Amino acid sequence: MTFCANYQPPFWRQTLLTAAALALLAGGCNSSANSTSAGEKSTTAAGSGIDVNCVGKHIESPPEAFHYSFKSSVGGSVDKEAEITPQSMNVTIQDKSGAHKYHGVRSDEASWHNAVLSLSGSGLTVMSARVDSIKNKSAVVRAGAEPMNGYQTTKYSLDTTHANSSELRAYEAFFGSGSYDKGTIWVTADGCPVKLILDEATRQADGRVDQLHYELDMIKR
Repeated sequence: MTFCANYQPPFWRQTLLTAAALALLAGGCNSSANSTSAGEKSTTAAGSGIDVNCVGKHIESPPEAFHYSFKSSVGGSVDKEAEITPQSMNVTIQDKSGAHKYHGVRSDEASWHNAVLSLSGSGLTVMSARVDSIKNKSAVVRAGAEPMNGYQTTKYSLDTTHANSSELRAYEAFFGSGSYDKGTIWVTADGCPVKLILDEATRQADGRVDQLHYELDMIKR
């Protein structure tokens, strides 16, 4: 597969406050990461090649046929499934409002745009921002090569509770003590995820911990 690493679909822009905080965490904690104490092991570059945003490019301009699946518990259970080819797209969405279907044809710009748009949403935005915020941190560890969903991939584990001490302090300063991101991601040589599983917890001001779950799959047809 060939992807544009710098491409950022307009419907994935981080307009939510959570996403903004995550961006600050990703960009603003480098100094603390670089000032780890002597002897503290750091693997901050392990996930530097991960490019979650490229999934949007693969959906909007598919170079091949694949099945797309995204499940999220943001705002209630959401299950988005799509059969995608370079010429057409059939989308089925199940959420708290019921079942919805969309059909897009590449030669019909309006129908294609509506189908692509139906696969966006805050759950996808927040998940992408969450992974982007930690991919260059010690919370991400390379786990080796592994075939997945018809692609040759590199597997990474994500666990902020195993980050080095300075990064863990910065993370919990943003999201509260006991907050975490834990999951697994499989990416192609271009860094594009073809499978991602992520669980996150965020401690709220009243002490309760909100927990969310995400799953993403791109399966080659």
